[in-house]
Amino acid sequence: MKTNFDKLTKEIYEFEKRGDFDKTSKKQLIKWLKKEISNYQKTNNKIVKKNKLIDIIVLVMQIARRDKILLDEAYKVWWKKSRKYLK
Repeated sequence: MKTNFDKLTKEIYEFEKRGDFDKTSKKQLIKWLKKEISNYQKTNNKIVKKNKLIDIIVLVMQIARRDKILLDEAYKVWWKKSRKYLK
C-alpha cells in the first residue's frame, strides 16, 4: 500500500520554512488544531467544512513533523491493526 503522507509533510515543511513559521511550537499548532476542529463542528457550509478539513490535515502533518513521526509508516501500522474489523 503506497501512501504519500511523508511527501506531503515535507512539502508543508518547505512551505513553512519559506514563510518563516517553521519555528511555530507544537503547543501552538495543537491550539490551532483544536480551534479548527471546533470551527469545523460549528459550520454547516460544505465549502467551509472542506477548507477546515484541509487546515486540520496540514496541522496534523506539522505536528507529526515536530514529533518526528513518519505518517506513511504510522498509516501502514494502523491499517494492519484495523483489518481485523473487516472480518
